[in-house]
Amino acid sequence: MPERVILREHFNDMLQTVSAAADEYNQLASSATEPSQRDQLRRLTRDKSRHVELTERLLEILDE
Repeated sequence: MPERVILREHFNDMLQTVSAAADEYNQLASSATEPSQRDQLRRLTRDKSRHVELTERLLEILDE
């Protein structure tokens, strides 16, 4: 199996996992009643969203 195919599979798995985590953190932040919890969950959402962007970029690089 070519290396790019293996990497693509791995990065796609990562993307699914990180996207799901970002969505979950976002939902939790929306329902949080305590401001400190909401802020922390929003920070986690931003961090995971950044991971999504970076993983998408890795997939783009593989296509180049």
